[in-house]
Amino acid sequence: MPVDLSTITERQQKMWSTGDFHRIGVAQVVAGEMLVRSLHVHAGERVLDVAGGAGNTALAAARRGADAVCSDYVSELLHRAQQRAVAEGLPLHTQVADAQQLPFEDGTFDVVTSTFGAMFAPDQARTASELLRVLRRGGRLGMANWTPQSWAGAQFGLVAQFLPPPPGLVPPSAWGTEERLRELFGDCISALETRREHAEMCYHDTTGAFEVFREWFGPVSTVWQALDKSQQDKFRDAWIANAEKFNAAQDGTCEIHSEYLEVVAIKA
Repeated sequence: MPVDLSTITERQQKMWSTGDFHRIGVAQVVAGEMLVRSLHVHAGERVLDVAGGAGNTALAAARRGADAVCSDYVSELLHRAQQRAVAEGLPLHTQVADAQQLPFEDGTFDVVTSTFGAMFAPDQARTASELLRVLRRGGRLGMANWTPQSWAGAQFGLVAQFLPPPPGLVPPSAWGTEERLRELFGDCISALETRREHAEMCYHDTTGAFEVFREWFGPVSTVWQALDKSQQDKFRDAWIANAEKFNAAQDGTCEIHSEYLEVVAIKA
């Protein structure tokens, strides 16, 4: 039976609308800053951030003088992005958009970015095609994607154990491998550079980290609400154990290092 990508997209949109991802995404601001630096974004360039959430990477581009657009299919997150832009006195455009069907003309942008965002769209081939379609020839595509062996990759694997995804979907963390990127982009790019980085997420302790994610992070909150009490206990214990595995703190607090692949590609 073929995968119903439309239905899956609707479910994912509801999932990411649960809680408030901004409370989680603020820990990843530095990844957006590093990405626009690697892309050498400069003043006057037209930049589109896809699945941009509350605007981390779009705002990083705007700080460098770019004409930045933050797009996402969760309108509440775009409202957050706009509030942040106003607070910083930065011009920022927002647009409700699905990464799999971007509402922009071919070749509109000089730079297209996505930081831990487009990788979660169920139709990976269509998403890759859209990212490149709206980019001008010779333009730069930049991504930050969690790797399969990262804490984030392990966390999503754990979520899938308790709330299995529909069969036939390629794991989002496949975007965190150069092999998959070359499969998706093919001869539509003329160059591809990747390097491994890591994001740091700090909390009072791993139990407190779980409580934050349960409250504000859509995937964890969705699983929690779908489980009965006994399964909730098992999920919480497994989540905390996974966090402890990646915890680098030595003082009883929590400092999780999660590896990601920074990607810079040039459209052919």
